[in-house]
Amino acid sequence: MDPQTIGLVESDIAESVKCYIQDKRNRVNGKFRLVSYQVRRLSEEPVGYLGDHYLLDVNLREKMVHYSPEEEEKYAEEEYISFFVKVIPDNVPKLADYIKEMGCFRKEILLYKHVIPRLQDVMIGTRPFVSTAYFTKGDRMIVFENLTSEGYSIVEHTKHLLDFEHLKVALQAVAKLHASSLILEERSKTPIPKLFVGYLNENAYVDDDDHVRKINLENAIQVLCEMIKRIEKYASSEKLDEILLKVPDVIRKIYDFSKPSTVFRNVLNHGDLWCNNVMFRYEMIPTSVDSSCINTEGHLPEGRKVTSDREDQAETGKDADVSNSALFVSNGERRGRKRSSIKKPNPCEVLNLGNWSAPGASRPSSCILIDFQIARYAPPAYDIFSFLTSTTTREFRKQYLEELLDIYYEALQCELDWFHRDVREVFLDGFQSYRHSCDQYQLAGLIDSILYRHVTMLPMELVARCREEHRLPGTVGSQSENVKRDICLEAWSQYEEYRTFMTDLLSDLVDQYILQVG
Repeated sequence: MDPQTIGLVESDIAESVKCYIQDKRNRVNGKFRLVSYQVRRLSEEPVGYLGDHYLLDVNLREKMVHYSPEEEEKYAEEEYISFFVKVIPDNVPKLADYIKEMGCFRKEILLYKHVIPRLQDVMIGTRPFVSTAYFTKGDRMIVFENLTSEGYSIVEHTKHLLDFEHLKVALQAVAKLHASSLILEERSKTPIPKLFVGYLNENAYVDDDDHVRKINLENAIQVLCEMIKRIEKYASSEKLDEILLKVPDVIRKIYDFSKPSTVFRNVLNHGDLWCNNVMFRYEMIPTSVDSSCINTEGHLPEGRKVTSDREDQAETGKDADVSNSALFVSNGERRGRKRSSIKKPNPCEVLNLGNWSAPGASRPSSCILIDFQIARYAPPAYDIFSFLTSTTTREFRKQYLEELLDIYYEALQCELDWFHRDVREVFLDGFQSYRHSCDQYQLAGLIDSILYRHVTMLPMELVARCREEHRLPGTVGSQSENVKRDICLEAWSQYEEYRTFMTDLLSDLVDQYILQVG
């Protein structure tokens, strides 16, 4: 496909390549010649809801001093670079208008041009935790590094759920994001919203009667109530009317949750953490495992603490028997020898990721966060619970939530320790304050997950149909006679996986926050 079909001209591609070379090779004056380039769709089916996605393939040749173009062509080797491109879907006008009113692209472009580079500078010298953007065009296009070229991938075929090992690695990346914003504030002596005025204005939960997001939320409330009516244990309950009466007010609490807290320390929140917005890279488990290093639960022995990647680097060289090749991981970081660990089981048996405890298998080793279109300034607990609620079942959380919350806290503490900062600068009474904030924002994460996932979990064939019909999923008119035609309710009736996921979320909401409320 000709790149011009999506608005990319040759000078745009050249600028993307130039920035890539500067970033990856630290060559400010690297000169090259574009040999060929093309754009292709990332997938035949829609991927994501707030943009169209493409891959930009570029072949280039380094310019050789004192060589003619003909000699260059003969002697210089060609190189292939792949980029990931996100574009406003102008071919679906209703969706494009919605994205523009919501300000998704504008926010993400501002963050990737100005905020995220500052955060990356703060964490320089450690493994990446966010993707890099190399080019933006207006408020409609972003050209990113193609993370799949670096060995990262999205977890697929797991019903949008993650197991314990993936959650642990992802929470460490989330902690790194939060820590980077805290350190940036400390260094600049300025809160991020004042450092970048207007960049983090709320664009997902806007309590304005004329705003498209307020209309969306009211429509969603009606659709969610219709779903609750279809859950057997509530449909036959004498409390159904009470439940349906209380649901709207509980859902609308999200307007207050999404504002910066006046009680807890705020950080830059990703705002939309779920399976499709976290990418993982994997490492092989050694074929020979020192079983004495781990106990039967897969934990490290008592007394051995979790360390950050920086601390791992500091340990390098202490194990004299480790070969040089074993001291390096695929992204070039110098690392100390790591202990092996055993995966926590998923009680719902929904994943088929292989035997993670078996030597010779692979396990997630690092995570990168993508898609910052709904970022906000809020306490860390908001991000944590939005992520955990979107990627686990209610039963899983009952079993492992406490340990996962501990993992985040330890990861944040490790990051702050590196900068000689005390975690109590974030949580005044340390762990106790952290857990108090978690208690306060657990409902926020649940509401957030329900409002996003009842749309993002739709089967792709229904999303494709919405685009063909130039309408948005989950935004049917609010009149009572129309709400029952909403495509989310169609998914509920036709797709068991969707129905099971939404039943799990809505049951959690009703049982914990509706029926328990006096």
